This record gives sequence, C-alpha cells and structure tokens, in this order.
Amino acid sequence: MKRSSLFFVLLLGWIIVASYWYVCRIRDDCRGSDQLSGAEAVESPAAMVVASDATVEAAEDSVTLALDYIRITGKRIYYFDFASAEFHPGMDEDRYLSALRIYLSASPDAVLTVEGHADRRGSVAGNDRFARLRAEAAGAYFTGNGIENDRMKIVSKSDTEPAASNETEEGRRLNRRVEVTVN
Repeated sequence: MKRSSLFFVLLLGWIIVASYWYVCRIRDDCRGSDQLSGAEAVESPAAMVVASDATVEAAEDSVTLALDYIRITGKRIYYFDFASAEFHPGMDEDRYLSALRIYLSASPDAVLTVEGHADRRGSVAGNDRFARLRAEAAGAYFTGNGIENDRMKIVSKSDTEPAASNETEEGRRLNRRVEVTVN
C-alpha cells in the first residue's frame, strides 16, 4: 500500500511539474497571480499614462523578442517525401507563428519568402511543379494561421539549388524542402 501511495504522489508531482513546464516554459504563458482583474483596478489619469507607456514598452519588447527568436531560428526548413507536397509543420510551430505575426504586424515592409525545392529524380517540369506545390502548401499553412497572403513571396527553385548531393537517398531527402526566411 505504501508503494502505491508513493507512486501516486510521484505521478501527481510529475503531472504538476510537466504542466507548469509546458504552460510557462514552452508556451511562454505564465501569468502571476498578483495581477488585478479589471473590476479591482482603480484608474486615474496618471495611472493611465503609466499604463500606456508600459503597454508601448511591452509591445516594443514583444517585437524585439519576436525578432530575436526569428533571428535565432534563422531560415526555417521543412522536408517533404518524394513526389509529395504534403506539408508537416514542426514541433514548435506555435511559437514560430506567434513570433512571425508579432514581427510582421510591427514591420510593414517585412516579407516572408517561401522557397520550394526538389531533388533531381524527375523531369525538369515535374521538379518545378513539386517545388511550387510545396512552397504553396507551406504558404497556405501560414495564411491559415494568421500570416497575410500579400506578405509572402512564393518561389519555386526546382532542383537548381541543392542542399546536398543528389547521389544518395539522404541527400535527395535533404533537397526536397521548403525554406522560409523573413526579409
């Protein structure tokens, strides 16, 4: 009986720690319990000025953080199966999309470039078609997740810019890709 109680306590502790880690560290959604609700807040003109300054600073900080995250992430690469344009987003896609939305909303001149690539195992027309379909599939994913279509440039590079040798299966797998960059 003591073992099952200990197991239950450890399991409960693990669930609490894992939940905290996911919400606060991975999703970056921690909120202090000391925040006042709207009904409890007392607003004065001076407090509203301070709050608006804090909001501007928070917005600037969020844009800076988003830009830092995009720079650290660098060029985003998504890989595809042979003769396929089925798009599979990455594990931390929510954070990347959030950073893109924040950065693009604050930077009206910024553009997302979505380049489709193919390996050399097909005809020139087929490789160009699959590269374009892959770029369009990624673009549709971004559009469906809040990125404006006119902020994206869809490009097909076909098999003209290989990332690896086309002589091996691994090299060909690395060449079937979409690269996403923010200008």
